[in-house]
Amino acid sequence: MAMQTNPLANLTVQKLKRAVAIRENIDRLEKELNGIVAGKSLTLTARASRRKGRLSAAARARISARMKARWAAIKGQRRLSSRSQPTISGPRSLRAAKHPSPPGQLKERIIRSLNRAGEAGATVKDLAAKLGTSYGNISVWFHTTAKGVKEIKKVAPGRFAWAP
Repeated sequence: MAMQTNPLANLTVQKLKRAVAIRENIDRLEKELNGIVAGKSLTLTARASRRKGRLSAAARARISARMKARWAAIKGQRRLSSRSQPTISGPRSLRAAKHPSPPGQLKERIIRSLNRAGEAGATVKDLAAKLGTSYGNISVWFHTTAKGVKEIKKVAPGRFAWAP
């Protein structure tokens, strides 16, 4: 059986580059021809798409003025609300008000809760509800920080216990 050779293998780099350029030209011309046959010209659609998204100076000025007014109103509301008494709204805020979570004290609060739970331990969902933090926050804590605490043991999927 005779081995077939690739005719492009014997070409120089310059000739290969020239062949690629010609092939790209042919492809571009075929696309343009198909567009003409289909009833649309690529040059017209390319020009139309380039103008898309440009706004006049007047339109930009109107948008800018509206955004400035919007942000001024938002900042005004923030200033007013910071002067008045803080209000608690929504179930998450109520939980947080019952169990405030000072920064850096999540570890101690989780350990206390696990101690109270005993050998059976507590689920991540129960701990999140009890501590007033999100399920995701507690879950991530167990998968990162808790790995460095030898006394915390995983007793079941999603359930952890304190084992001194």
